[in-house]
Amino acid sequence: MEDKKSNIGIIPDFFFDIIAFIIPGYTILFLIIANFYIMGHPLFEKYDNNINLLSISVTLLIAYVLGRLFEHLGYLTVHDKYFPFFGKAKKNKPKWDIVFDEKQPYYSSHFQKNLRIKIEAWLKNQDGKDIMKECKVTKKDDYFNLIQFYLRERFPNIALYEKKQNATIVLTRSLFLIFSINIVLYFIFLFGSVDSSNIEFTLNGFLWIVFHLISASVFYKRYHQDKIYHAMYIFEAFIATKKLLKKQNIETGLPKIIVET
Repeated sequence: MEDKKSNIGIIPDFFFDIIAFIIPGYTILFLIIANFYIMGHPLFEKYDNNINLLSISVTLLIAYVLGRLFEHLGYLTVHDKYFPFFGKAKKNKPKWDIVFDEKQPYYSSHFQKNLRIKIEAWLKNQDGKDIMKECKVTKKDDYFNLIQFYLRERFPNIALYEKKQNATIVLTRSLFLIFSINIVLYFIFLFGSVDSSNIEFTLNGFLWIVFHLISASVFYKRYHQDKIYHAMYIFEAFIATKKLLKKQNIETGLPKIIVET
């Protein structure tokens, strides 16, 4: 049994590294090379096309390190903001607000009420109501993180999918940063390697910039949508595994809330 759990932990960690770090790392390497190609730079005219195991290993290592770098940079600059580089930074909504937000509800009022009761009951020994009230004021995700950790440790199959969701969140956040930063890198390479008198408008260069702007916008929106999907999955999995709606009230015919500890 322990070996099975160990393997379950290794597999998602392996794919997490590929999705969250290696893919973004290779993406930025490819875009940097493509910058010089778009500019018509002779840098790679004498490039040796022979690929060997050493070059693949070195490139993989560089891609992984770059992916790690953008993951941390994304956490510092994008993770808790709506528009990190334009105007006053605005905090993201905490994950609990995705369910309990009355202005933009993702669930029915009955589901929200049942979920709130269940969380309070589950956190009874830790002052559930007080924790939820404090999280609402401070905009922290303490009880959400407790639920997430509980599901990870108790249900390995949920942990598999939940780790994949986290990897996707890191991926889209990093790709947003990569496409945004490469616009700046393109102009730095352009003005740094080409004489200003020889710089002229080209359709390829224009389309390259437009492609980056569209890609950055798409991945930024996708990043926030992935965060919503992740929070909804955690709350729905919590309801399902704790069997909140298990029996019906004989008098009213409505679902009766069963509190399991």
